[in-house]
Amino acid sequence: MNDASGASPAMAQWFAIKARHEDALLFFRMGDFYELFFADAQAASAALDIALTARGSHQGQPVPMCGVPVAQAEMYLARLIRRGFRVAIVEQMEDPAAARARGAKGPLARDVVRLVTPGTLTEEALLEAGRANFLVAVAAGDAAVGVAWADISTGLFETEACDAAGLGAILGRLDPAEILAPDGVELGPFTARRVTTGRLAMAVPAGPEAARRELAQKFGAASLEAFGDFTGPEAMAAAQVLAYITATQMGAMPRLAHPTSAGVAGRLAMDAATRASLELLAARGGTETGSLLGAVKRTVSPAGGRKLAAWIAAPLCQLEPLLARQAAWLAVRDSGQAEPLRAGLRGTPDMARALGRIALGRASPRDLAAVRAALEVAAALRGLLPGGTALLDETHAALDPAPELRAMLRRALAEPAPLRLEDGGAVAAGFDPELDAERALRDDTRRVIAEFQSELAQRYGVASLKIRHHAQLGYVLEAPAIAVEKLRENPELVLRQGMANGARFTHPELSALDQRISEAAARAAMREKLVFSWLVKQVMASDQALAACAEALALADVLQSAANLALGGRFCCPELSDETDFCVQAGRHPVVEAALPPGTGFIPNECDLSAGQRLMLLTGPNMAGKSTFLRQNALLVILAQAGLPVPADAMRLGLVDRLFSRVGAADDLASGRSTFMVEMIETAAILHQAGPRSFVIVDEIGRGTGTRDGLAIAQAVLEALHNGNRCRAIFATHFHELFLLTEALPRLKAHTMRVKEFRGEVVFMHEVVAGAAQKSWGVHVARLAGVPETIAKRAETLLKAAERNVSAISPLPLFAETAAPAADALRARLETLNPDAMTSRAALEALYKLREDLRREEKC
Repeated sequence: MNDASGASPAMAQWFAIKARHEDALLFFRMGDFYELFFADAQAASAALDIALTARGSHQGQPVPMCGVPVAQAEMYLARLIRRGFRVAIVEQMEDPAAARARGAKGPLARDVVRLVTPGTLTEEALLEAGRANFLVAVAAGDAAVGVAWADISTGLFETEACDAAGLGAILGRLDPAEILAPDGVELGPFTARRVTTGRLAMAVPAGPEAARRELAQKFGAASLEAFGDFTGPEAMAAAQVLAYITATQMGAMPRLAHPTSAGVAGRLAMDAATRASLELLAARGGTETGSLLGAVKRTVSPAGGRKLAAWIAAPLCQLEPLLARQAAWLAVRDSGQAEPLRAGLRGTPDMARALGRIALGRASPRDLAAVRAALEVAAALRGLLPGGTALLDETHAALDPAPELRAMLRRALAEPAPLRLEDGGAVAAGFDPELDAERALRDDTRRVIAEFQSELAQRYGVASLKIRHHAQLGYVLEAPAIAVEKLRENPELVLRQGMANGARFTHPELSALDQRISEAAARAAMREKLVFSWLVKQVMASDQALAACAEALALADVLQSAANLALGGRFCCPELSDETDFCVQAGRHPVVEAALPPGTGFIPNECDLSAGQRLMLLTGPNMAGKSTFLRQNALLVILAQAGLPVPADAMRLGLVDRLFSRVGAADDLASGRSTFMVEMIETAAILHQAGPRSFVIVDEIGRGTGTRDGLAIAQAVLEALHNGNRCRAIFATHFHELFLLTEALPRLKAHTMRVKEFRGEVVFMHEVVAGAAQKSWGVHVARLAGVPETIAKRAETLLKAAERNVSAISPLPLFAETAAPAADALRARLETLNPDAMTSRAALEALYKLREDLRREEKC
């Protein structure tokens, strides 16, 4: 950075501020423009595609410069933030007119009023309406990691404790915009979002106890325990979030809810690979279309869309809250109010984000108008929303929290509200008499002058007396020659100019009126700001109740969305329990079904992974539908444990604690990992973490290496899932030889994708049936893909030759039956028994005990 020696006073200010914010672009306020200089200007002009010019010189070189209008700053900020920049907003800290009036010399005082960063956005133009915007902090403890996150646009503030291995799952769930984390903490695919805070003036408490005290003080409690049980790392992470927000907002604090430990909510664990595989909130291209959220979303408001996304991103694994969600949307569905609720909620303003901007002092007239409109919607919904369940009753109670405020805002705010307060016209006529008077003087000068002229004409008895505006004299009285002498005798009037046909006089009241007229616009603007500030204070006095109302509106939107989804008759309410059931009747893939052309039916399939057959071996050719079936059942788990309807005739589900999807792995070139390495890393995660209550879908284990190695790995993994992890799983493979394992693994059931051969053609039926595939139909799939017919025929000839002479393709060895560890344990216990030394009764009891243990193992 160049120093400020020899620079102009304004540029000296720029150098001083830039030294404190080297990693941010400076939006340096110069009148009606934000200007950027030096490297900032070069970077911004390229990113924004605006002209790069020069102003003055520094050290003998022209100073690169570009600028954007203050009135259009949000548009340019949005583009810069999307490109990964951080921006420091430098404002003039005093009014230019006031500075001139007090005789100030030199440049106006300027300073940074805010750092605009990806995790601290509040403006509508910078945010995605249906997506939360999280700032995350990670604090590493001795045995655990603390994670805290906040969305300052809505006020959400939560924490969670986990081990190092669980951090990726939390980050995958939140998809944060910025992450505060020590360099030693591995962030995986989110590494690029780590924030460097070395130059920020962050006051982070030294140690967990200091963090607890500071958090309690910030939220007005004697102890942090008033808000729940927080580990030391959680408290430290939460304190870091607050410190970063305070630093970026230059001391201003948003409206944040008190911290809540999200760990108590009991969420379904999913790692980042699983989330990417299942495309929960966004498809591969980053769009909502093609994702699970896009397929089931029937919400009609931004806040409702965010809440639905939060439910899908963080499914629960506790029965009570899930049953409460189900009961609520079922009541909406059965009440007949689903469609009226949908119509009433359509276009509801985003009150939560409006409150966020109001709390930070960035309120616009449209933010207050959003609060007013949202309160109107909430009041109307009270008569539509049914009751009868705890969740609905809570929602009903939170609606219409401040009828007096709603009535006042209805009277106070103009319709439509202007975009900016500076545009004027935010406060409605008739609300404030003083403002009305100033506006009348500003806007109706001719009428005011005419009324005063009539009054003076009557007062002095000169009917032809006129008030005129003179360029040099301002407003004056013009009298005809016959009335001049009469008027000169009046001490109130001062002769200013004689004319051939009369004279011009000034009058104290007219001079005062002249000044009032010239200052009326400024006074009207000032009065409107005072009235607007008062309205903001009235809103903030009810901020907690308004935030609860905003949450209730979002929840009502999600409930009507679920009810409308179920009203079509093709989505059912799943039966949930704490058992280990998994039974789906006529299940369908929600995303694939939504993408089908009209009139095209999706072929449903059953899936039963109950206790006696918790592991499904699924064989069949490519393009027959294996991957669709795998993901379909995982998505049904997501929807069921989000508390939403599922696309099936019926579903019975014992709640899942962890969900794993290893389908469609790709190489990770940036990390130097091949496709097979990625596959093995994901498989290792499953084998280490999955348990009896987990649900696993895996596809083509072992296909990325040699045939012998791959088949051996596939068999070993299948045995481990059956004997060790004992999870509910669907294991899809091309190794149809694994079918032989069904004789050795009692809870493994073989299924295949149904295929028909008719007159030399192969037809994929997309149905899952019991049994195993006898071949792979790879040559047929190659033909479908467009492989030249000569090559396809050659491959077919080689395949037939190989089938006639198995030695030509180096056949794999036959599988030996593999005994389960449980059977090995029973055998070991049998070997320890000595029948010759036992009484008949003892031998019989031992036999019964062995049989009982064996049956218990088979049920698990």
